[in-house]
Amino acid sequence: MVEKVFAAIGLSVCVALLLGMLIGRGRVQQMLMRARAAWRWSRQRRSAEREAVEVIERARRGGTTVQREGNIYRPSSFNGRRADDHQD
Repeated sequence: MVEKVFAAIGLSVCVALLLGMLIGRGRVQQMLMRARAAWRWSRQRRSAEREAVEVIERARRGGTTVQREGNIYRPSSFNGRRADDHQD
């Protein structure tokens, strides 16, 4: 069984090398760049989805009370004066 697995791996490597010689070096590099870009895109998408879920869960848990005036949320952290507020 193990011999068949190694034979299949060896055959696939030989076929890949033969195809690489047939289509040329430039196209092989283009295909590899596309594959890397697709891999990077999928990783970034999964990371963004995970971060979005974390942010939504943090918002659901809350922790601070927020006043609501109609459809406007007014957090209590906005009540104080800021250092860059130029009113005297």
